[in-house]
Amino acid sequence: MGTLQVYQYVAGSIDGRPIQLGSLSVARSVTIADDEVTDQTFKIAASGVVKVWDSAENESMSGFDFLWMESDRDVWVQFTTSAGSSDVYKVLELAGSGTANVMGPALVLGSDDSQLQDGTIDLLDGTADTIDEIWILNQSASYVARVRVVVAT
Repeated sequence: MGTLQVYQYVAGSIDGRPIQLGSLSVARSVTIADDEVTDQTFKIAASGVVKVWDSAENESMSGFDFLWMESDRDVWVQFTTSAGSSDVYKVLELAGSGTANVMGPALVLGSDDSQLQDGTIDLLDGTADTIDEIWILNQSASYVARVRVVVAT
């Protein structure tokens, strides 16, 4: 059983006020139960859509304990649960740097757990589920997007 040490740190200044978040010396440990990892970079054509993760198509990695995604261009990321039946999804923007081969800030998840919110909006009640598929849409009509996806379980 492997372990990843994840360090998160942000520093800057907003309107003259210094901002410092996270730590470079204290890590969050993520246990990788099955010692499986994939690290792929996808080239997504201008305005193209690519499925980058499918729990049903990958027998050795039917779920994940850790997900890291980064892109050089702005992309939409669709997380799908109940794939093939009700196809419930959530779409988030992953901001790129705007420069080819220079990755923007990462999107990091510590598990594939999700929840279908089918009840009252502010009570966060619903049905537990897991992410089945991840799709990416390149927002640029002119440039190829490079998206790195690291999945570990």
